[in-house]
Amino acid sequence: MSYFVVFTGEIRGYFERRRAIAALGSEFHFSFSQIKALLASSRSQLKKTNDRVEASRFIQKLWNSGWHSQLYLGAELLHCTKTSSERGESELPIVLGKLSSVDPRITISAPRGWRSCDNLNPSAIIQAGNVEANRYLIVLAQDRSELPSGLTLADYGEAQMKQCLGKVTNGEILRGPEAIEWPWQSVIVYEMCASIGRESIQYLVAFSQSAQCFYTAFLWTDSQSIQQAKIEFIQIVATFKYLPMGEEVAENKSSAVIAV
Repeated sequence: MSYFVVFTGEIRGYFERRRAIAALGSEFHFSFSQIKALLASSRSQLKKTNDRVEASRFIQKLWNSGWHSQLYLGAELLHCTKTSSERGESELPIVLGKLSSVDPRITISAPRGWRSCDNLNPSAIIQAGNVEANRYLIVLAQDRSELPSGLTLADYGEAQMKQCLGKVTNGEILRGPEAIEWPWQSVIVYEMCASIGRESIQYLVAFSQSAQCFYTAFLWTDSQSIQQAKIEFIQIVATFKYLPMGEEVAENKSSAVIAV
């Protein structure tokens, strides 16, 4: 799955229609026939990219030109400028910033409001949370040389989930395993619940791998907040990257498309 920017054909409130249509030609260099097709469609994919920042910038350019749009990660809707503006929230997609990691080759990013922690799990290579929103993250790594050769990511995830359920109170798998393929990584995702004291907690657990390690990302919040938090959790998981020793960061490839 890649990031997609979808043009909804809806003009921002109080923005002059003629000016917004003209911007499609002057700012995006669409031809008259392309503009006509865009306006006739209620949902047109304008951009596909592996770079979330690039997708967000494209949405900002559409916003400045007077148009509403949506940001998707595969089939998952991450942001809608119209809905957000009507709710009084940030009109543009949230900015993600890198979190600190014990292993400098590991990177993961989270929205503003998330901060690195040091008291969630002493074995974690990444610990972070948004205390005000009651959302937290830890990332654990396990050396593959310590495990049977040929162990697949799916097998590792299944074994780890069984182990997790045995260590928590009222543990239950709610969903998964679900395999997600992004151009930059493959993950196995589960959703589970457990009780901590009198509070019901829900987790999104994501498993990924490199040549050297298996990685487990636990993200959790209270059960009442999980539906809103899940979109944020998926965005965080999608930013996880592992840089092999001695290699440079590969450039994200992107392409612009018009599908009407």
